[in-house]
Amino acid sequence: MRAAQHILYVEDNAMLRATVFDYLEMLGHHVQAVSSAEAALGALAQSRYDVLITDASLPGRSGLELIQDAVQMQPTLQLILASGHDLVDEAAQLGFPIRLLAKPFDLDALENVIEARIL
Repeated sequence: MRAAQHILYVEDNAMLRATVFDYLEMLGHHVQAVSSAEAALGALAQSRYDVLITDASLPGRSGLELIQDAVQMQPTLQLILASGHDLVDEAAQLGFPIRLLAKPFDLDALENVIEARIL
């Protein structure tokens, strides 16, 4: 594993959010987990992050919309979009390097996508 990353994780499913939070912390990362795009934008305004992992389907603002705003706030963010749908075309249209994580994912796949982004 590489150096600890500061990760902002956005997921509206409380059980999944808690599981992923615990796993990322066990790996040694510094994690803030929130349930909405609005909470994520607030966190981004307060702290610097290395990685943003967001669910594509969030209440209110979507994960893709969140990514657009997040990159304006912190242009060096590494972006990971988790979705149960094929969003390759939509993600490509944003013009940012976004790594896709297919849902449902196992924790090893999550670790691999994070590791791939920090090379």
